[in-house]
Amino acid sequence: MIIDRKSWPKDRPWIVGISLVSGLACIGYGAEWVAESTLPGGSSRCGFLYGLAGGLIILFELLLWPRKNVRSWRIGSAQTWLRAHVWLGLMAVPLVLMHARLFWIGGLFNWTLMILFVAVIASGIWGLALQQFLPRMLMENVPSETIYDQIAHVAAKECLETDRLVRAMCEVRAARSGSEPHPGEDDDATDDDDEFAVVTGFRSMTGIQGKVIETIPIYSVIPGTQMLSDRYFSVVRPYLQAGCKGGSALSRPLETTKLFVELRAGCPPQAAIVIDHLESVCALRRQFDLQIRLHHWLHGWLLIHVPLSVALGVLLAIHVPVALMYW
Repeated sequence: MIIDRKSWPKDRPWIVGISLVSGLACIGYGAEWVAESTLPGGSSRCGFLYGLAGGLIILFELLLWPRKNVRSWRIGSAQTWLRAHVWLGLMAVPLVLMHARLFWIGGLFNWTLMILFVAVIASGIWGLALQQFLPRMLMENVPSETIYDQIAHVAAKECLETDRLVRAMCEVRAARSGSEPHPGEDDDATDDDDEFAVVTGFRSMTGIQGKVIETIPIYSVIPGTQMLSDRYFSVVRPYLQAGCKGGSALSRPLETTKLFVELRAGCPPQAAIVIDHLESVCALRRQFDLQIRLHHWLHGWLLIHVPLSVALGVLLAIHVPVALMYW
């Protein structure tokens, strides 16, 4: 959930509401503290009410996951649930702290419960903070963003089309020309008799980014391009296939620049169209790698937040009947 000027009209009532409720709760807690001359705990009037309210909020927080995954639940919009999840979760902090006598609690179980609660709140705040700038960073630095689950497929398709272009326009060693085709390559992918090579790319025009299809005319194999094909199959192609996971130096822009400066110096001018395409697909692969990293940051915190939340719910289910038994 992104909190900015656009969302402010919807977030403002929640902020005002939780601030008012939290302030009144603190006043009530302070009044009982003065009246009883002792710090109210879970068995006091305020402590019991705040504990009950905090427990209900935690229960509601745990319902967000089934609400997002069970399509038959049509109670409110997903955005409303998420907004309530964030702001009510923050309101639970002062309520739970006052229920726990401001951390003046005893017993291993109670301390475990409180540590879990603090960890859940901290991981939630961390995730909320990441959502404020990572999507914007993704939009600014990955103009060729594609569907995350389709990155491997799109990268393989780009590699296939580049294979076809290099085989058609460059001198290829005999061992290379007889090598196995790239996975998913069509039977005619290496046919050098085609008049055009169809390649795809990503461009930004007038602020609108999208995928484009280009056709590169093929007249004949360009003499003196064996070095280009060798570098493609030994250096560029492995990077297009595996990305930064393969440990390729091309994942670093400086190394990519050095390679293509060398290729332009050692190849005939007619090969510029192939070299330009190789450079563009390497840049595209780096964008996909960055998208993968940002996606992991954007969603990886849930691997901590969700298990801790479930553990908190389990301990809370044990805490409530035990506390009522000795109340």
